[in-house]
Amino acid sequence: MEPERLQPQREPAPLQPDIQRPEMRRPESQPQVRNLGERPPGSPSGTADSGRSGQSGAGKPGAEGPSKPPSSGGRLLKVLAVVVLAVVGWFYFGRAPAVYSGPEEAAPNYSKNKNADPSIPAALSAKDIDRATTDRAKDAALRGEPIPGVTNPSPAFLEAVKKGDVTFYAVRAYDTCAEDGDVVTLRLPIGADIGPIPLTIAGTVVSVPVVAGEPRQLTVIAVKDGVGGVTLGVQTSGGVWFSQVMPVGGTETMPLDIH
Repeated sequence: MEPERLQPQREPAPLQPDIQRPEMRRPESQPQVRNLGERPPGSPSGTADSGRSGQSGAGKPGAEGPSKPPSSGGRLLKVLAVVVLAVVGWFYFGRAPAVYSGPEEAAPNYSKNKNADPSIPAALSAKDIDRATTDRAKDAALRGEPIPGVTNPSPAFLEAVKKGDVTFYAVRAYDTCAEDGDVVTLRLPIGADIGPIPLTIAGTVVSVPVVAGEPRQLTVIAVKDGVGGVTLGVQTSGGVWFSQVMPVGGTETMPLDIH
């Protein structure tokens, strides 16, 4: 019997460490960002906030969105308002007289001056009374001072003003045809002048005195002529009085009808 051969003893295989492989995750469509709330003013912006700055800013109070252009309807209303104001102003204040620059003889009112009737008076009424000038004239005469607007006053005229026998009426004297440099002076029979008055299309408001007990009239003296003769219009509450076409140095009587 053969002795039993001893087999070499095999050592057990070393245990391998249990290594867990990480699971493969599919990438998400968008990175998950934790909402940290509103960032304090002045803090630097991170990469996470940069992508959402436009969306988060739009929802914040006070954030301004893109400005909208004004609607065409609003512009139309503004234009209509301006037009309405212009029309109302035109009717309220009256249309400004147009300045005629053509020949004197072709002016629209030239025929009215050429065919004027010297016997037709200028109509005055209580609406034309200039009480402020009347009172100032009396005060100036009593103090021995010059009367505003009156030149070359006679002693008889000054005495009448002191007594309160003179009433001033405001009228508009203007050139009825072309604004070419006409100048006139208005003279009272008792002795006092108003002027010289340069005539323009717009006209000049002058206060003419009327003396109680004296002839109710004024003498128009043509002092200077531009071209084609002196053409005067005197506007009162009763209408317009037209002078004749006067040469330089010519005179015309303007009767006054006071009612």
